[in-house]
Amino acid sequence: MPAMPYLTMGVLFAINLLNYMDRLTISGVLTLIEEAPLNRTNGTNKTCACGGFGISDSASGFLQSSFIIGYMVFSPMFGYLGDRYNRPVLMSIGIIFWSGATLGGSFAPSYNIMVVFRALVGIGEASYATVAPTIIADMFAKELRMRMLILFYLAVPIGSALGYVISAQVAAQACCWRWAFRVTPGLGVILALVSLCFLRDPPRGESERALEHSSAASTGIRAYLQDLKYIIKVKSYVWSTLGFSTVTFTVGALAQWVPTYIRWATAYENEDFALSVKSAGYGVGGITVVAGLGGSYLGGELARVLGRRTKQANALVCGFSSMLAGPLVYVALTTAHVHKLFYVMWTFMFFGMLMLLFGWAPVSALLLSIIVPKRRATAAAVQIFVSHLLGDALSPFLIGKFSDSARKSLLGGHNNGRVPQLEDANHSEIVAEERALRYALYAAAVMSTVGALFYIISSWYLPADMDAAEKDARQRSPPNDSLASPSTANAVDDDDDAPLLSAADDGPELAVNLGDDQLLL
Repeated sequence: MPAMPYLTMGVLFAINLLNYMDRLTISGVLTLIEEAPLNRTNGTNKTCACGGFGISDSASGFLQSSFIIGYMVFSPMFGYLGDRYNRPVLMSIGIIFWSGATLGGSFAPSYNIMVVFRALVGIGEASYATVAPTIIADMFAKELRMRMLILFYLAVPIGSALGYVISAQVAAQACCWRWAFRVTPGLGVILALVSLCFLRDPPRGESERALEHSSAASTGIRAYLQDLKYIIKVKSYVWSTLGFSTVTFTVGALAQWVPTYIRWATAYENEDFALSVKSAGYGVGGITVVAGLGGSYLGGELARVLGRRTKQANALVCGFSSMLAGPLVYVALTTAHVHKLFYVMWTFMFFGMLMLLFGWAPVSALLLSIIVPKRRATAAAVQIFVSHLLGDALSPFLIGKFSDSARKSLLGGHNNGRVPQLEDANHSEIVAEERALRYALYAAAVMSTVGALFYIISSWYLPADMDAAEKDARQRSPPNDSLASPSTANAVDDDDDAPLLSAADDGPELAVNLGDDQLLL
């Protein structure tokens, strides 16, 4: 069995882990960034001189929205480049860029400068997110591809949880939120060098034997417009992208606001019950990693098994998990402020997150199964752009804006727009902030359920679109499929129906079937 595809998977997993650590770092210290500049203690008699920017919920929500805006706006460009040029080089450049922007943000002297650095981080991460799944698709085929996508997306919950937990812990120990942004940049530079020096760029379509070298791909605006014209005609792609947009709306809102909301909710009945920044980060991080591991694995495996019976499997798994996620999150939010139901809240939040993350691997596998290899990076980039434009580019800011308006209404207009510090807030302010955030987050729960409808519609068109993509791949295959091109020597397949050994009459290649893996020698 060739080692290079699996070594590549290990590197891609590590980069994706770092990607989500970096992305969710801000959520673990959001309440500290919202505070006004001040001197305080961290509970160990150590004086802190690292206050925040004194901003409102909507302003702090826009910090994440600015990241998403940079991320989505530049995704189409990297999708175009990823279909035509060396992908490990593109990834390496992006990783170094986002690592430098993360480090720069830790020195931001003002809120506006911080917004700029978060947008720059998004630009760097766009280079990686658009091309990594296409590399996996070109190295692995069929059910083994789904297994590798499951592994790849397991990094999402683990990285997200580490982002929450490490940022909160580092900020507490350093008594300054800025140090939370100085953990990942060094790791990013190391992974960029590994990617640049050791990863190979497999030919497009290698796993399907439909070899399309990037050097042969047409370039220019006309070629890109042809790619877009092709993509928007794939109906299951369009509807699944809309479905994924609603999921990203919900996940983006929860990732940004749940740690902050839980602090206010636990203080609702008694201020002494309020969780610290670190405890809230640990709690949300813990359920995120466990729910994410379970959701990514179970969702991918369920889609893989159902895929043997129906070509609609990926869309149906995404749809039904989104349908269940909304009510679960709603119950979690409704019970959070009741102290006696504290563990009920965590339970429902866990299962809500589990359902939200059920579709990460299936929705990616769906895209790869209906788009021809030479246009996959572009399709992934367009999906990133649309899903974030309609999803988490808006949701953190909109939830914050809704919260600000609700708080002002609940307080009878006696509010200057700034969020009070929890430690200094009176009971009416605590109640108002908890209710304001809760009412705003209800919208996120509803959006998840709406997304189920889009996925169901996608499933109606999915079989025909898969057949069309497979027909295209067969037409591009070499005349004699048993004669493998030398460039396919590292591709890994999983055709369970292939004979154990087979050899071409006129060539030295030998196909060895090992259950789920097929190796061409």
